[in-house]
Amino acid sequence: MKLPLSLAVAGPAARPELPALAAASGLVVLRVGAVLLRPWPLALAVDHALRPTSPAQSTATPSVGSGFAASLAASPLVVLLLAAAASVLLSAIVGLLDMASLRTVEGAAERIGASLRAAMFQRTMTRSLRWHDRMRSGELVSRLTTDVGRLLDAVVAMTTSFLPDAVMLAGVFALLVAFDPELALIGLAVAPVLAVLAVRQRRRIRAAQHAARTESGRLAGATTDLLRNVRAVQAFGRIDRAAAIFGTRNRAVLDIELRAIDVDARWTPMADIVLAIGTALVLVVGGRHVLTGALSVGELLVVLAYLRDLYSPVRGLTRLSVVLAKAGASAVRVRDVLDCDEAVEDRYDARPAPRLRSGVRFERVSFGYEAGRPVVDQFDLDITAGETVCLLGPSGIGKSTSLHLLLRLYDVDAGRILIDGVDLRDCDQRSLRDRFAFVPQDPWLLDATVAENIAFGNQNATRAGVIAAGRTALVDEFADRLPFGYDTPLGEGGVRLSGGQRRRVALARAAVSPAPMVLLDEPTASLDPVSAGSVIQAIRAMTAGTTGTTGTTGTTGTSRRTVLMVTHDRDLAAIADRVVTLDHQLAGRR
Repeated sequence: MKLPLSLAVAGPAARPELPALAAASGLVVLRVGAVLLRPWPLALAVDHALRPTSPAQSTATPSVGSGFAASLAASPLVVLLLAAAASVLLSAIVGLLDMASLRTVEGAAERIGASLRAAMFQRTMTRSLRWHDRMRSGELVSRLTTDVGRLLDAVVAMTTSFLPDAVMLAGVFALLVAFDPELALIGLAVAPVLAVLAVRQRRRIRAAQHAARTESGRLAGATTDLLRNVRAVQAFGRIDRAAAIFGTRNRAVLDIELRAIDVDARWTPMADIVLAIGTALVLVVGGRHVLTGALSVGELLVVLAYLRDLYSPVRGLTRLSVVLAKAGASAVRVRDVLDCDEAVEDRYDARPAPRLRSGVRFERVSFGYEAGRPVVDQFDLDITAGETVCLLGPSGIGKSTSLHLLLRLYDVDAGRILIDGVDLRDCDQRSLRDRFAFVPQDPWLLDATVAENIAFGNQNATRAGVIAAGRTALVDEFADRLPFGYDTPLGEGGVRLSGGQRRRVALARAAVSPAPMVLLDEPTASLDPVSAGSVIQAIRAMTAGTTGTTGTTGTTGTSRRTVLMVTHDRDLAAIADRVVTLDHQLAGRR
């Protein structure tokens, strides 16, 4: 049988939880057995404690359970007490099995969800920046949270609804046929009608939910963007504009969700009417059988109870189609992430990157973010190990792009980049990026402490190494004034620090790194002269020796790091051994 799309997507993450799901399935089947026994105490009480007195009933054929009741030779009161005790016991058993199965399956579902989110996050982190340029972060958060939650609903529903409903349907049908084939056929006559309605309903709900999930993702993206830039919104006095943007997206989500609810709600009365017709037919025919003595009153009650138990799984299975339709819409969005193969991939025979002993070379490198529109064209550059090189040129000339290509955040379209004579594409990405300490133009910081932000540059960094790197990058000058020193939380994006302070933390993060080459992207941009001077001083100290090579202990070596920096700042360019000016043809010259 073909699995629903939602379960097929969750399949790999679900494999470790198959034993737990199997155990939950066993508990669910036992629960169905207990439910099937629940009508019998009532039937025994009606037929053998509340004895019929009408002539038709007195001549009726012996009811089911009459031998058992006769063997009791007990008074009606004893039968009533036993029936009541049996009802309570069966209900308790059903409740305990319910609790055990729900705890088992929902625990398994949450572990599946955690694995699925981890797989999606890992996939997201390794996708090409070209893909990330198109995919908004808020949209990704929506897929990681809400859409994964919809898939977990489907996993739980398949175990706690589909399996018990299918077993219940088969069991009740068999008992009804054994009891009275005519009543069984009458009761099932409405099933084909319900099936047709359910198929139509699932198609409509899936289409409505797909549109709703898409619009919800857009709302999440817009909201994340506005919240991330709340300072700019307030500074420009455009709260009204932000509210209008949010309001437009919010109303779109409301409209589409209301349409989806309307599609879902239309199902309830249709299903109830069809099921009520089936129950009415069975009541009429079954009542005639009681009047003719073919059935006892207790047995008719059992038939009606089983019919209710028959319709409950029929309705449950049709409602399950709604859950699966919603999960199917989310599964498409989750699968878009998991199946995305747009990434900078290592070659099958990739090797560790060299240690950068001779230098880096760009050979006729060309690259464009869009096909046919090169940003870098036929670019050549040699950097000797231990040399500090500065790239100057107008904005949009490809200076920052050259740093991204060196990190293999993108692969070149033509030409090649060599490190110690080895093409970067022949190196595995992790070892390659270990050779570089990158300070981006936007010195992004984690919502963490000063020390944790610095330590991010070296997974083996010790406290002493972090403090030493902070001292090298002049972080000490302001860290000592913070409430908890290096253990002060910086807030989202390092909001509690000034621009120059954030740059120095980013430089300290590079300083603690063991990488032999430092890449600096406009490290003094948008800073006042005093702050820029402090950053330049920190850069001089940070690149003077191999601080990062023993960053776990905080000691400083004697050999110089190789540095490639991009800047418009002539004061910063002055500390370079060589300045390369780029024109619009990207020909390097002194």
